[in-house]
Amino acid sequence: MFGSWFDHVKSWLNAEDKDRIMYISYEEMIMDLKDSVARIAQFLEKPLDTEVMEKIADRCLFKNMKQNKMSNYSTVPCEFMDQTKSEFLRKGIAGDWKNQLTVAEAEYFDAVYKDKMKDVKYKFVWD
Repeated sequence: MFGSWFDHVKSWLNAEDKDRIMYISYEEMIMDLKDSVARIAQFLEKPLDTEVMEKIADRCLFKNMKQNKMSNYSTVPCEFMDQTKSEFLRKGIAGDWKNQLTVAEAEYFDAVYKDKMKDVKYKFVWD
């Protein structure tokens, strides 16, 4: 049903029109959401005053998105996403996925990640 995350990400990192693509991670947004909103506005060449950027940042806070039916996927039919098994927006903590894996699984993931991403020059916040 879904393809490889590695292929997907690498295809964007190797895209021809890099100046027309903005890369931003969840981790970057958690570290400084207001700055992330400002970067997005600048990339889109959409000047926004401070008050508007603050409102956008507030609406993008994890706690607010988790309560918003337009962003929490709660209206998606169960056959597509069974939220009784796992909510789309779980905890809002960067790196929490590691708590879902055993030590052996985490080591295996790290080895696969290192191998698949060895030719990527872009450095992610978590690298």
